[in-house]
Amino acid sequence: MKHLFYFFGLLVVLSVFCLSSCGGVKNVSPQDMAALDSLIRSKEFRVESEWANPMVTMAMMKMGDILGPQNSIQRVSLIGNPNYLEIRGDSVSARLPYFGERKTGGGYDPDGEGIKFDQKISEMDIEFIDAKKMYRISFDARQRSELYNITLEVFSNKKTNMVVNSSERSLIGFEGSISSIKDEH
Repeated sequence: MKHLFYFFGLLVVLSVFCLSSCGGVKNVSPQDMAALDSLIRSKEFRVESEWANPMVTMAMMKMGDILGPQNSIQRVSLIGNPNYLEIRGDSVSARLPYFGERKTGGGYDPDGEGIKFDQKISEMDIEFIDAKKMYRISFDARQRSELYNITLEVFSNKKTNMVVNSSERSLIGFEGSISSIKDEH
């Protein structure tokens, strides 16, 4: 009888989780989707992140006490810390903080240990996922010998999730928002 009680409890928890996370796509106005589509297709946008989501490793677990209030080893606030990923046509630039573990290489970097690059993009894949009303943008970048694979998801409310996979560091994610680049000329 005790096992049956636990089974039904687990079933209720799973049902609530599925209903809350598998809900339908919220209604998005055609105007909002057209504006987002225009922004993405223009390839003239900037992403600023409010949160960094480092991969939890043994080294990060040891850092938990020094990250400050409202932060954890899984989620670090970037509010008040300048950061961006900017796409202008076939060029990309990024200045992103890094929290995590270096796997290989690296050496001394006099400019800090963040993720930084400015370059032309040879291939950028832009995919619209209708079921989720979101865009998935992916491309590769390089900083000296380090290679990055970037995947950016842009949702209909202009919120973003970005994952940076590196050849020399553990994976890190970022949560933020997208906006158009305003030329100051």
